[in-house]
Amino acid sequence: MGIAASILVVLLAMFVFGSSPIIELILKKRRDKKGDDIIREPWQEIHDIPGYHDARNIAAFYPLKGEPNIMPIIEELALEGRLLLPRCEGDGIMNFYKISSLKKDLAKGHFGIMEPKDGLEKFDGEIPIFLVPGTKFNWDGKRVGHGKGYYDRFLAKHPDAFKAGIATPKQIFEEPLEQKDTDVKMHTVIACREKY
Repeated sequence: MGIAASILVVLLAMFVFGSSPIIELILKKRRDKKGDDIIREPWQEIHDIPGYHDARNIAAFYPLKGEPNIMPIIEELALEGRLLLPRCEGDGIMNFYKISSLKKDLAKGHFGIMEPKDGLEKFDGEIPIFLVPGTKFNWDGKRVGHGKGYYDRFLAKHPDAFKAGIATPKQIFEEPLEQKDTDVKMHTVIACREKY
């Protein structure tokens, strides 16, 4: 059911039943199903990361369908000349590249992910902030990736960087996640809506 149809159903129900507890319960269940109840202000939370405004370089990721939709943030960082995006380059090796144009500097790479094109210079400088994807998170910063260890290996080289796990509500779990010694903990976890 589309958004317009959903709104029409709610308005019709409100017209028939008035603003009743039943309508409130239906609306609450719909919000909870989407996970809207745990999404606060993700863009503000990202902007409030310590050092975010002064950081010359911020490592992020290009989201796939179903992953957190951080497109407004990566578009903003690219315009500001501060965006670094990863490219997987061999067994367990990942490097970041400076991206100034999402249209000109990216191409489809491994797993259908938009990655920096060949010919761009690998970034070897300091990375003070990472916006990190994953498959599962706990609010206390535990993270599970896709199992290849790309991020954990790279993050281990930057122990002083601030690491923000960016997750959809479906990726945040209450039960504690099992962690390996090589898993890198996030400083914070920020919930945002999925990319559709």
